[in-house]
Amino acid sequence: MIPRFSEEEAVALQALPRPHTQAMKHLTDEERRAIQNRIAALDAALGGASEASVAKLHRLSRKTVRRMLELVDQEAPDGTLYGFRVCMPHARLVNPKPRSSDGPLLGRAHDMVRLIEKVPEIGVLLGRFKGQVPTRTQSSPSFNRLCADIKRVLTKLSMENGYPFDTRDKGRRAFINYIVRMRNQRAAEAMATGPTWTVTQWELLTYIRPFDEAQCDGHWIDTAGLQVAVPVPDGTYVLAPISGLWLIAQIDVGSRACEAWQVIADSGYDQFDLTRTFAHGLTPWIGRDVEGLEMRYLPNAWMPSLVDGPVPRTLRTSMDNYSGHLAKHSMRVLREDLKGVYRFGVAGIPESRGVIEAFFKLMETKVLRFLAGGFEPETKDRLVQKVSNKRASDHPIFLELLETYLDVAISTYNITPHTRLNNRSPREVIEHYLAHGGMPLRSTRTTEDVRNMRRTRHVFTIRGNKGKSVLPHVNLELGKYRSDELNVRWDLVGTKFYGTMRDDDARYLDVLNDAGIPFVTLEVLPPYARTAHTIAERKRAEQWKRANPGCWEGMDDHIEAYHADVRRVARSLKWAADEVASGNVPHPKAGPAGTQAPRTSTAASYAAQTLTGLKPRGGPVRLRR
Repeated sequence: MIPRFSEEEAVALQALPRPHTQAMKHLTDEERRAIQNRIAALDAALGGASEASVAKLHRLSRKTVRRMLELVDQEAPDGTLYGFRVCMPHARLVNPKPRSSDGPLLGRAHDMVRLIEKVPEIGVLLGRFKGQVPTRTQSSPSFNRLCADIKRVLTKLSMENGYPFDTRDKGRRAFINYIVRMRNQRAAEAMATGPTWTVTQWELLTYIRPFDEAQCDGHWIDTAGLQVAVPVPDGTYVLAPISGLWLIAQIDVGSRACEAWQVIADSGYDQFDLTRTFAHGLTPWIGRDVEGLEMRYLPNAWMPSLVDGPVPRTLRTSMDNYSGHLAKHSMRVLREDLKGVYRFGVAGIPESRGVIEAFFKLMETKVLRFLAGGFEPETKDRLVQKVSNKRASDHPIFLELLETYLDVAISTYNITPHTRLNNRSPREVIEHYLAHGGMPLRSTRTTEDVRNMRRTRHVFTIRGNKGKSVLPHVNLELGKYRSDELNVRWDLVGTKFYGTMRDDDARYLDVLNDAGIPFVTLEVLPPYARTAHTIAERKRAEQWKRANPGCWEGMDDHIEAYHADVRRVARSLKWAADEVASGNVPHPKAGPAGTQAPRTSTAASYAAQTLTGLKPRGGPVRLRR
């Protein structure tokens, strides 16, 4: 028997793409087995087996085997070889072009193909059209523009009065049918062959070492019905619902180690929560006190910030374009303090940050969903699955205990073998990298950078009026700032300065000179001078005071008054319950006889004590003019 193909031709044909049956979701298992059987038969025939033996072995007709061998090396309409597409049952493997291109175009079979052969520019326009074709209930402006472009082309050739514009619908149905037919044909061809693998991911282009890239994101914890215990004046507690919990984490891609994390009790997180997470990752880790608790750290519990020497720093930080990530303060921290390169992806596409999404999924399945009220969300295939057998109403949230619990869990995760690391732990990967000469980015200014991450930048002007005896001061974020050093500097009135302020204590404002060095510290005046607070907390206190006129009349500490009101309304307002749960509103200390003593800061500012023990000389004393 003379072979139909030479050895080189047979090898080339066997290397052609084969139908990707797993991607053909519309096929049954029996149809997939039939296609695989034909593929094996054609492969054996190309390997030199006879038609009779192949037909007998694979239980096919000899005509079917002969037909596949005749068409396997023929050219398809798309210019490629048919190849293993001949193994698809009921496939039409004939040339769709008309046998004759002569004669007028009368709107009959193959006339659209003949028109495209005469005017190839129309085929280009139809093939380039990616919009939606119109239906009976929905129009398509892009399709209308396509018809106008085609008519413009035919008008230049003096063919505007012929086919297809001589039909009742001016060729719209013919164009729609051709577009739909071509799209179906391309889809069938794409499904008939396996996917073409291309290197498009960063980790496939290069080998990522530890501390080369870190991914940072926030994750909404799958829990329902969470509540917080709110203290009441009689010394007991009542339960109030909160919005939910967020877990913010920073994961090293090369080692899968969790560098930093933070849990937030709120409906969302902001730029300051993000920058605090960055600062935690550059601060040496210290385990929490678990004495008296049913929690224990493992003897080798570990975080990446515990390596010898200065804390390693990441070269590139990847995040999504969440509003808190793009805010002014977080962008300044990324540029000036965190250093390195930062990259923003699109929110809602976890594939672009697969490492941290895998970490969140692992934490959910192993830890978080076992909290009271934990559940597995609904998917297309199943309804919501309850995981935790504890009711959230019976186990309220105490954030300090939850943070200790997560700290134990995450420090254990960093020493647990990981399947993507060849069953090595993140700690082993980092220590092996450093022991074999790895040189991550380190800096002697890390401590200073961490301090700057926790400070906000402000621009302000010194105000005052010597003629009206208004001392020099600064009005900033609903507070008035003064100091003894500034009281005599009338020459600075009207001058613009830059200043910084801690993100967790807005009582002190450092004024910077031209070299960016603090030269004077201003302190806020009462009623915000006693208790440490943030700018956001001061703004909420002002809003609450304006919404309730006269509620704090005569009180010298509006932050304490605000905290008391928040605790009072937390049972009915969810945002107030979030403030109590997050620790922004501290629990008051119990006073004698079951009462509650007002909470005072251990570091009250000097401005709150300037008039202590002094009597007014005449008339009321006004500190806010």
